[in-house]
Amino acid sequence: MASLKANPLKRKHTTLTLETKLKLLSEVDNMGKTQTKKEIAEKYGIPANTLSTILKNREKLEKMASTSSVNLGKKRMRPSKVEDVDEGLLTWFKQARALGAPINGPILIEKAGELGKELGINFVPCSGWLGRFKRRHGIVFKAVNGEAASVDMSTVDTWRGSALQQLLQNYNADDIFNADETGVFYKCLPDKTLDFKGNVCTGGKKAKDRLTVLVAANMSGSEKLPLLIVGKSAKPRCFNNTKKLPVEYAANKKAWMTSDMFISWLQKLDRKLLLQGRSVAMIVDNCPAHPSVDNLKAIKLVFLPPNTTSILQPCDQGIINSFKRNYRKAVVQRYLVHIDTGCPATFNISVLEALYLMKKAWDDISTSAIANCFRHAGFYSQEESSETESETSQEDRDLVSLFDRLKGVVPVDGTLGAFLYID
Repeated sequence: MASLKANPLKRKHTTLTLETKLKLLSEVDNMGKTQTKKEIAEKYGIPANTLSTILKNREKLEKMASTSSVNLGKKRMRPSKVEDVDEGLLTWFKQARALGAPINGPILIEKAGELGKELGINFVPCSGWLGRFKRRHGIVFKAVNGEAASVDMSTVDTWRGSALQQLLQNYNADDIFNADETGVFYKCLPDKTLDFKGNVCTGGKKAKDRLTVLVAANMSGSEKLPLLIVGKSAKPRCFNNTKKLPVEYAANKKAWMTSDMFISWLQKLDRKLLLQGRSVAMIVDNCPAHPSVDNLKAIKLVFLPPNTTSILQPCDQGIINSFKRNYRKAVVQRYLVHIDTGCPATFNISVLEALYLMKKAWDDISTSAIANCFRHAGFYSQEESSETESETSQEDRDLVSLFDRLKGVVPVDGTLGAFLYID
């Protein structure tokens, strides 16, 4: 009878968790002179070739661990989109810094969360993830000082004394325009201000209630261009049976202005001005949504120097604030009507209603208010006086009165200022 050969003992297959693999990598990095990789492999019950594979995949494993959405106890790491978040965030960070924008940890965490949502993953970045992201890419946050991220006044003075003076010589006040975008939480009420703030800081869950508004007006204040408003939905249900909207409307999934939208808006305006036989200068900031546009016939596109818009951009000197103040006033007025009828809980503002209210808010800004904002930004010739006219704001007093009335009938969180400038 032939003897049976005993089967050799099979090596027990050991599968390590991600957490264990990270500990193993750390141990390899810190092993002493007398210790070998083979000994470390035996300690963890894996063959030497498995250890080699883990070392080879070090970067991938560390990226997997860089997000709190990955379970460190998982044994199999299937391909994920976490690496895409990492790469996308790094690209965005480089672009933001190139524009002179100061970026801190909370901003990076919020942007990473937005990218995760776009990629359809349950990504919840935290401080631990942020630290690993910074180490991977050699990012160091430094205290902002000097002129690194503040307005460079020498650049402001140079632009005002040279480029701006040239514009004022070549164009009259009716033909010098400034355009800029701003975000508006169109449903925001005074008793919901803190709720909006919290949601914005924790991932922008209320982004669906946000519209982006492009405003543009000329230096004399005599011409306010129709608003361009960007929403999330191309055809909201409230648009049904509406033949014509009160403003220009565009849409993308984040309700943000895109370079394509800006180009389309500018080219359409260029054709209109060309038919009118006009030649104008359009001043904008140099954000990524504002690319250079070729072949414009009636518009000269002028870019403000980086990191100077808080001083040089007329829209930032009060035009946008006036628009938002008028809009908030209209929202409070409508809300008070609902309260007076005994049904405040049913109050809602549709996108279509918001468009009408925003058009009126824009129309109600006075010619002199816009002219003063241009003047405050330094848009006057060297021979002219820099003094601006002081206006008594009946609108401000009306809004304060409305806000005080509202506080008397419903709980209101925060101040009037917090409500006006929530976005």
